[in-house]
Amino acid sequence: MGEVRLFQICYEGDLTVEVSHVMRRLGAEPNFDQSWQVFLPEGRHAAPLVRYLRANLGADAKLLVASAQFTNTRDFLLVRHSLTPGADYAELHDALARLGTVVDLPFESTFVIQSDDRTDVHTLGAALGELCPDESLMVTGISHDWAYCNSGVSRMFVADEADVAQFRTF
Repeated sequence: MGEVRLFQICYEGDLTVEVSHVMRRLGAEPNFDQSWQVFLPEGRHAAPLVRYLRANLGADAKLLVASAQFTNTRDFLLVRHSLTPGADYAELHDALARLGTVVDLPFESTFVIQSDDRTDVHTLGAALGELCPDESLMVTGISHDWAYCNSGVSRMFVADEADVAQFRTF
């Protein structure tokens, strides 16, 4: 049997029937607030998955797809919290900035962090969860294979030797 890869999908926007249906057709399973995970055959990548999904998104929706990485030498951390009305996430966001470089992305509750911290994600999640006002937090390690879509424009991460996040539009 062939190898598989786990992809994490994070969505910010109106959760419509179309979004639910495309996730179901893909075989994705919900695992957090407007987030899903899906196992796909080895050789699949985040950018084509974003391209497939964006056709079913609203004009103002935001989507991030990342390949999970289950080692402490992960390339990035993916952190996502819920958006509870009136909740103050400032303390959590400050802690994320102390972990490393927070990649500038157009999301409110989804963060990609380039960090040298090699603490396992469960321990990081527990510590960051203490700073989350609604105690609803997801932390996972991801590889360099990630892409996002914002208002119909898709970008994929491109590794750079200078450790500066660069993106290619597709």
